[in-house]
Amino acid sequence: MSVTSSIRRASLVRQGTLLFVLLLIYAFLLVPVAIVVLTSFTGQTFPAIPYDGISLQWYTELLTDSQLLGALVTSFIVATAASLLAVAFGTAAAVGFVRAEFPYKQQLSTIMLLPMIISPVITGIALIRYFGMVDVSSGYPALIVGHSILTVPYVFLLVRSQLVTFDEDLEQASRVLGADSTVTFLNVTAPIISPALLAGFFVAFVVSFGEFTATQFLISPASSTVPVEIYTMLRTGLTPTINALSTVLVVIMVVAALLSRYFES
Repeated sequence: MSVTSSIRRASLVRQGTLLFVLLLIYAFLLVPVAIVVLTSFTGQTFPAIPYDGISLQWYTELLTDSQLLGALVTSFIVATAASLLAVAFGTAAAVGFVRAEFPYKQQLSTIMLLPMIISPVITGIALIRYFGMVDVSSGYPALIVGHSILTVPYVFLLVRSQLVTFDEDLEQASRVLGADSTVTFLNVTAPIISPALLAGFFVAFVVSFGEFTATQFLISPASSTVPVEIYTMLRTGLTPTINALSTVLVVIMVVAALLSRYFES
C-alpha cells in the first residue's frame, strides 16, 4: 500500500469518525424534540407515535382553546415589546462602551452581562421585589420590563461586536458635512449595523418567548405565557394538546433563530 493511499484512508477514517460523532450529538439534541413533534399528530388520547396515520385533532383543539391562544398572544406581545426595548437599550449601551473611554470599562461591561449569567430564579425574585417597591403591577408591565432586562445582554454583545469593526471615518465624514450625532447614527451608523440590530431583535425574541423560570414570578392571571401554560398543564397530566402547543412553540423559536442567524451573517 502506497503512502498516498494510507494518508487518504486515514483521512476518510477521521472524516467518518467526525461524522459519526456529529450525528450522535444531533441525535442527542433533536430526538426528544422530534418525539414531541411526532406525538402531537396522534389520534389517541395520550401522547404516542402515530403509527395508524396522522391526525390534526389536537391542533384543532388548540385552536379552540381560548386560554392557550391567549397565552400565545401574550407571549408574542411580551416578546416583541421586550425585544424592541432590548434593542434600544442594548444598542445604546454598546455604542457607549465602544465609543467612550471611562474608568473600569471592562468590569462594567461584565456587569452588563449579569442577567445572562446569574440564575433566572434569582433574577425573577429580584425583579418581583423591586417591582413591588416601585409599584409596578404584575402582568404585562412586569413581563415586558423583566424580559427586556433578561435579553439586553444578548443585543449588547451582538451590536458591540459589530461596532468594534465599524469604520469611524464614516461617522466623522457625516459630522464634517454638518450632521449632528443623532442624524449621523440614524443615517450612517444604524443602516450599517442593521444586521446586528435585527439579529439581536430575533435572539431577544427567542429568549423572551421561551423564558419560564423568571416569568413565573411576573405573570398575572390575565397574562400567562406559553411556557407557564405548558408547565401548568403538565401538572395535571401529559396530553397530546401539550405536544401540539410545544410543537407550535418549537416552530416559532426555530424560525426566529434562523432569521437571527440570517441577519447576523
